[in-house]
Amino acid sequence: MTDLSYNEFRSLHKGTPQGETSELWKKYKAGEYQPDADNDGIHDSVDDDVSLSTEEEFAAKNKVAELVDKENPELLSDEEPEKTPEQVYKENLLNFANAYRLLQNSRHRLTPEQIKTLEMRLINTAKATRPSNFHAKPEDGWQLWVGPHPDALLVNERNQIAFCITRTWWAKNYQGSFLVQDMILDEPGRLASIRDKFRRKGKLVLRNPIPGIEIKLPASRLEAIVTSSGSYEG
Repeated sequence: MTDLSYNEFRSLHKGTPQGETSELWKKYKAGEYQPDADNDGIHDSVDDDVSLSTEEEFAAKNKVAELVDKENPELLSDEEPEKTPEQVYKENLLNFANAYRLLQNSRHRLTPEQIKTLEMRLINTAKATRPSNFHAKPEDGWQLWVGPHPDALLVNERNQIAFCITRTWWAKNYQGSFLVQDMILDEPGRLASIRDKFRRKGKLVLRNPIPGIEIKLPASRLEAIVTSSGSYEG
């Protein structure tokens, strides 16, 4: 290394206290100290060819891992952070929606195994996103709350459980049904108020019910007559 000026020497020791820098300068002038001129963390007096053996490198890595595990165990953990109940609920809602949509719109393109898998996913996510004490019966009464907007609320009178649906969903599945009480709301914010009431009671389901499982309402007057006569198969 060529001789360094004092300013060059100081630039190589940025962050070092002034008193310590002065002492190192004296040793440098006396030939007793060599600074790290290329700023690579290794003093110039150390041979660049020095390297760790395989055993030494393995031991060093293990030592680092032990220190990290002791001070910050979460950094070496492969486990994902535990999800909150809200995150789990939203994930189940999403899985329900995906399974429901595939079974409704793409069933003809699915294999029997895929259909079975989706049906199981639908049932499991439905259970995870509704009150645990809910079960539907054919004789259940229902209320359909509709306002000036596309959103609607379908309430099971016996269980006092409300499902969030749309007018489009109702028209597709139960438009001709007559065993339901229509509740027409003129005020735009009235439906939201009723929905919030069920939410506070823990009785709100943020999705549509599964036809034939969570709602056993006859789709038409004819179906109701045939079903009650015991001659309906389905």
